[in-house]
Amino acid sequence: MNRTQKLGNVLIISSRKRMLSEFQSYLHSVLGEYLTFNTLLREQATDPSLFRGYQCVLFPTARALETFPLTIDSSILQLACDRVFNHMFLDKIIQIPPHERVYLVNDDKSSTLDIISQLEECGITQYDFVPFYPGCKDTESDIQFAITAGEPQLVPSRIPNVLDIGNRIIDISTILQLCEYFNIPLQTVNRVSRNYVNQILHTVKTSETYYTNYVQTEQLMQVILFSLPVGVCLFGADGRIQFMNAKFAHAFSLPSSNFEGQPFSECLPPAYADTAFDRNGDWTILLSDQKTQITLSVLSMVFPDTEPVFLAFLPGGRSTEAPAAEEEKTEESTFFASSRTFSLSLSHADSVQNLMTQVRHLALFDFPILIQGESGTQRRTLARAIHNFSRRHHYPFSVLHSPGNNLTEASLLRLLAETNHGTLVLSQVDRFPLAIQDLLVNVLTNVYGNFFSAPETHRFDVRIIAIADDNLYKKVEKGTFLRELFHLLSASELQTVPIRRRREDIPDLLNYFLLQFFHNSDMTCDRIFSEGLLRFLKEYAYPGNIHELYNLSCSLFTRYNSHKLQLSDLPTYLRSRQMADVSLTDLQYQVLSFVSMHPKAGRLAIKNGLADGETFVSEAALRTVLGELSSAGYLIVHRTKGGCEISELGRMVLEK
Repeated sequence: MNRTQKLGNVLIISSRKRMLSEFQSYLHSVLGEYLTFNTLLREQATDPSLFRGYQCVLFPTARALETFPLTIDSSILQLACDRVFNHMFLDKIIQIPPHERVYLVNDDKSSTLDIISQLEECGITQYDFVPFYPGCKDTESDIQFAITAGEPQLVPSRIPNVLDIGNRIIDISTILQLCEYFNIPLQTVNRVSRNYVNQILHTVKTSETYYTNYVQTEQLMQVILFSLPVGVCLFGADGRIQFMNAKFAHAFSLPSSNFEGQPFSECLPPAYADTAFDRNGDWTILLSDQKTQITLSVLSMVFPDTEPVFLAFLPGGRSTEAPAAEEEKTEESTFFASSRTFSLSLSHADSVQNLMTQVRHLALFDFPILIQGESGTQRRTLARAIHNFSRRHHYPFSVLHSPGNNLTEASLLRLLAETNHGTLVLSQVDRFPLAIQDLLVNVLTNVYGNFFSAPETHRFDVRIIAIADDNLYKKVEKGTFLRELFHLLSASELQTVPIRRRREDIPDLLNYFLLQFFHNSDMTCDRIFSEGLLRFLKEYAYPGNIHELYNLSCSLFTRYNSHKLQLSDLPTYLRSRQMADVSLTDLQYQVLSFVSMHPKAGRLAIKNGLADGETFVSEAALRTVLGELSSAGYLIVHRTKGGCEISELGRMVLEK
């Protein structure tokens, strides 16, 4: 191609001049050889004719795209950027002492929460981030650290330690979308992906100085690699795998999730078993179906004081031949692929086994389904499973979230058209306003071609799955949910199972999540949790269900440092809840304190020790107090001459 010949023109629209300048500069540095990038302030976008000559209009956020007032011709790609914090600041972020409370400062609530989420997804979970944006008051007097994304003027002036990580940069996934749309040469896609991953790996590796031990550094690197939008695999000079993320494994249809120590070449199709991938370069791999080709790039990497490692990655380029259905199939759409969605089909609980049997059965039919249950019980996962098991699995899977009063008949018809032949999920339908419920009744009864007669031009073949909290019919009886809509949606019903009713699964759930974090099957809950903490985790009610269990596993993972975790390592909200009802008498407190300072003390030693402090207690009264403390789990009273010991819970009570 003539290097002066551009493949297309892209217009960047934002209300902030600085952001326009940064986006234009960054995109030009990456793709300027192939695309021309121009900018336009949002307030200057007054006429649709301004978009003539552009093949793509780029917005900084999804909200900016959704609220843009002008109609853009459908032939022009409208793209909302995925934006992430700059990984170059990672080494500075982790210099903040672990477990500190930290203000995360930005110019609005949504972007502030987005940045916190992105930091946590990249493994920065050792801090208690407190969102701070215009309108918030500085009431957290104990906070001494703040991180801001290009908004240092918004940080309270009293904060002594401020880290400005700059505006969020455009994520590699957006770059790859542009490459795909404009058919940019594969070698450029490879180079962009290679530079992106290389930069992250070097940043993580060189940050090891600021970590207390090697274990934490490895955890951080693995979490970041696992979340990358490109498939990556690290292997050593001996050819054995050190790490592989799910996207890489999925590309080669690998069934296992634990690849550590396996020869890299054996994970590829058999024809490449003897190939040595020990140099920089690109390989064209013919997959086992003998039809599809995929580009594999290898980059050798050298870090201080370590042997060379090799990074193999899939840059997201186009396969030479791939069935349309496979192109649409992503890691996210695979049944229970995410670490947050533990495979229900492997549950030991009869109630869950019965639920999965119902799921497979209902997937064979096209009746509307109402999935009811508590938040966090994987209701949307079940909806996705029904879609994946059904004849519709090659067609769209769409989700309509609680739309407020903004949904119109035209937009609903458009959504049905986009989902035609597929599955539409009405998420949290019990929270839809009555006006929207009435709209759903009118539209669905007139256009849902599977069950109702409708004009041919407005008939859609769409499977409807509705998701609601427990017992939607109670809202019908209260008049807050339309009876007609209830009967329209509830031809079949599924009831999800909360964690407290499937406690036998908790150890397996914990081990499953820990495997995703550590990527090491030896790091089980029995190995890293104390007896007291594991007992608590098995007995806790989990009102947030699977989401709470997952987040709790994340929190404990970040606190692990080669020694078994204790009850005191639980998040603050759980420690506070556990201690809320604790009330000790003066005598109980004194006994507990004495045993804490004198482990293995017997009744006589305790009695005499209390007397030395001028607290006199009879043998019978002391025996009663010891029994009460033991029953409450604060003391361990040995039956033999072992005396008494304070438990983990007892230590927490004293620290209250």
